[in-house]
Amino acid sequence: MTKLTNKLRRRQLDQTMKHLEPIEAPPRGYIHEIRGALEMSSYQLAARLGVRQSTVIDMENSERNGTITLRSLERAAEALGCRLMYALVPEHSFEQTVKEQARRRAQEISETVFKTMALEQQATTEADRNELIEELAADILRKGKRDLWRND
Repeated sequence: MTKLTNKLRRRQLDQTMKHLEPIEAPPRGYIHEIRGALEMSSYQLAARLGVRQSTVIDMENSERNGTITLRSLERAAEALGCRLMYALVPEHSFEQTVKEQARRRAQEISETVFKTMALEQQATTEADRNELIEELAADILRKGKRDLWRND
């Protein structure tokens, strides 16, 4: 993908996801809660899934423990008349995350330059440092993914 396409995709994802709010799962898990709300026994859900009742209990326990597979959740959702939906909801916008990462990388890279200059008695002002970091961050953003997430 080109840089422009990546930036456009980030903006689209940010727009799509800005309204999503993380929700807390019920303490006993969705399968158990929805089954209860539907007044469906674990035996009845097992019959709908074509499994034993103990398998339903295992599914509910694995959901509660965070070890259930997406496929198992999908099957349970279908048997309960639901759709499985999942999302990775970002803490901040993707655009903001990329810009912050570029600035962090620029600071990491520039530290070497600042140390070398200090050793050569070429001290820089805080304003000069900030300007250099911002220019370097912009350059990192222009170059793209290889430099952006590199761990030197």
